[in-house]
Amino acid sequence: MQRSLKFISFLLLITVVLFTGGCAGKEQAPLKIKLGMLPIADNLPFWVAEEKGYFKEAGLDVELVPFPSALERDSAFAAKQIDGAVGDLLAVAAMQNCGTKVKAVAVAQGITPGENRFGILSAPNSGIKKVVQLKNVPIAMSLNTINEFITDGLLLSAGFNQDEIKKTAIPKLPVRLDALLNGTVKAAVLPDPFATLAEQSGANLVLDNTKNTVSPTVVMVRQEALDKNLAGIKKLMQAYTKAVSDIQSKPEQFDNILVEKARVPKQLLDNKENKLKFHFSQPVLPAAQDVEKVVKWMVDHKLLKSNLSYQDLVDARVLEK
Repeated sequence: MQRSLKFISFLLLITVVLFTGGCAGKEQAPLKIKLGMLPIADNLPFWVAEEKGYFKEAGLDVELVPFPSALERDSAFAAKQIDGAVGDLLAVAAMQNCGTKVKAVAVAQGITPGENRFGILSAPNSGIKKVVQLKNVPIAMSLNTINEFITDGLLLSAGFNQDEIKKTAIPKLPVRLDALLNGTVKAAVLPDPFATLAEQSGANLVLDNTKNTVSPTVVMVRQEALDKNLAGIKKLMQAYTKAVSDIQSKPEQFDNILVEKARVPKQLLDNKENKLKFHFSQPVLPAAQDVEKVVKWMVDHKLLKSNLSYQDLVDARVLEK
């Protein structure tokens, strides 16, 4: 009887060892999170979180992977080479439309007016100073993107009819800026820092979204990463939120990151009279009305095969307490 009890105890010990991995206190390594990083100011909180060590503090293994363009970033999403990035709702919807399951988990910039600034500017010698003068004037932009969506939103809100909004395609921002400043085009839509640089170089700001957010940028994450590593993605956004607080308290301390990583011209940050400022708010979920506007615009422009719902494009679990 005593031998039987010892044998049973031995079997129980073996079972415990197997289930605990045979080594008390050994923890499973965190899943790696790869973020695609464009050289844009919207990514500042992630760069700050890396510099401050907030990812490591949270027990995360995060790699920030640079990409020169949104096209290459989105291709990396499709190939499952990255788990997340900062983009816009149009990019989320377009990838969903093509079968790449990606969802927005938080607004990055554009929560309040003044963040994520886009401007419609006229050439220095165009004579265009008022919004009404833009009617039937070709405006340079990147078509079928956030540029065109924002331009439509701003001008329709200003009382334009859709057929009074004319567009010409110049996808690359530096080329578009040069075309505006040398008068090749009479008007162009530019995001900051290009909009501020154009103003300081003599272009006329006709209209911007400082009173109308129009469309926010978002943190977007692959569905597979959300399902397999929800706890990790939650910690990622907690580190992001901590970095936003740092930026809000003393934004100028991160000017070096904006110059190095986001390629913001240093003279725009050194200009004390007209210093370029980037504003960030604590992350929230995208508003339903913003998602609806994007989907409707994309359907009207035949960029979506079918309507997509809020749940198709947004995952609310990451910001849940």
